[in-house]
Amino acid sequence: MSDAAMQFSNRVGEELFQLLTKRLEEIPGESNFDRYSAALGATLIAVAEVLRDPVEKGAAPEKLVGFASQWLNALLEQIKQKPATDA
Repeated sequence: MSDAAMQFSNRVGEELFQLLTKRLEEIPGESNFDRYSAALGATLIAVAEVLRDPVEKGAAPEKLVGFASQWLNALLEQIKQKPATDA
């Protein structure tokens, strides 16, 4: 991925996450599981919409899911490797 694409990904990803976090405040009192499920569902809808065009053009969904899964694993591994900070 080019530097410009990576910068875009980081900036817009953070913006989307901030919006998602703000919107989760609309469902107070829900369990953590319900909140995580709602956040993940919203995120996966966005991912599916991003992948709609390649699927409509004939790309194999399982290959796109595999690609997305590799990225998710890489991102979560980065989080796992960072030491916890006191916020």
